[in-house]
Amino acid sequence: MARYLVSGIASFVADVGAVLSEHGAEFVGVDDIDDVPAACAETGPGAFDGYVQLPATFAVTGDTAVDAVHHYFRDGVLARYPAMAAALPSLRPNAQVVFVMGVLPPEVSTEHDIAARGALVRLLGTAARADKPDGLRIAVLAADCSPIDVARTVLGHHPEWDVLTAGFAGGSYADWRTELLGMMNTRI
Repeated sequence: MARYLVSGIASFVADVGAVLSEHGAEFVGVDDIDDVPAACAETGPGAFDGYVQLPATFAVTGDTAVDAVHHYFRDGVLARYPAMAAALPSLRPNAQVVFVMGVLPPEVSTEHDIAARGALVRLLGTAARADKPDGLRIAVLAADCSPIDVARTVLGHHPEWDVLTAGFAGGSYADWRTELLGMMNTRI
């Protein structure tokens, strides 16, 4: 039976887990991203066929917009990195990782913020593939994806699979970097 690690907001974890269960899979739910290392240590190496990293509950604090955005990135977006590092040893070869983007409050969210968060999460996916080059597959989904879409993606049943994983399939980190830098040069 397939088994997945799902972290994030408790209600979203439960909803994605319910869809996974409907498809005959087990899941381990973690509603605090800081608890991912403990969950992975408890289950051991190679325990999961995939990892779904959902948005976490997070209160943005700061006296200024700069402080608020700094806090959000430091303690929010970048908190995904140690959780992913802890999850990697617990993933089986050819595992699927699905990142679901979060949403900032409108007073501090901008188009630049959205692009930056997306870039940091995609960079995390690329780094994870570099650390675990055994067929790890990465997908990054928008914040408005339904639990059904998230579960279907981690199960590999999403109808738009090729679109969702574009840029992450095949090749080494060096190949990806060369391709990315080549695209940047052609767009300047």
